[in-house]
Amino acid sequence: MSTYQISELARRSGVPASTLRFYEQAGLLPAARTGSGYRVYGEEAVARLEFIGAAKHLGLPLEEIRQLLGAWEAGVCAEVREGLRPLVAERIAEAERRIAELTAFAAHLATVHEELAGPAPETSCGPGCGCVPAEPPGPVLMELTGPRLASDSVSGAAR
Repeated sequence: MSTYQISELARRSGVPASTLRFYEQAGLLPAARTGSGYRVYGEEAVARLEFIGAAKHLGLPLEEIRQLLGAWEAGVCAEVREGLRPLVAERIAEAERRIAELTAFAAHLATVHEELAGPAPETSCGPGCGCVPAEPPGPVLMELTGPRLASDSVSGAAR
């Protein structure tokens, strides 16, 4: 059975060593240690990283990935699918909500853009000039992305 030191696993998997350390700390990627304290990983770490990467591409937070890894380790695909299906349904609902927010935001921007195309008033900015809306736009879209867990807020795009 092949074993990899962290730099070798990073090269083989395309996942930076800093991310591998983070995944170990987060309980997603176990590592054995040599007598001198170096991390060593088995061949299964490559497949595990592929699973983690696929789950991250679905927008799953690390806690949900950690829970799915238990079923994945058991090697029963049906259990993984059973756990994954409702999580994907939640991501779909969240994406649809965000699309609706962005659609409303785009409509608001289009209205403002149209108002700004008209003649500017001779006086200072005020309601209806385009700079300040004639009517309040309703709830202000404060965040275009969903909230992230502190455990997900790690620098580096590869995580």
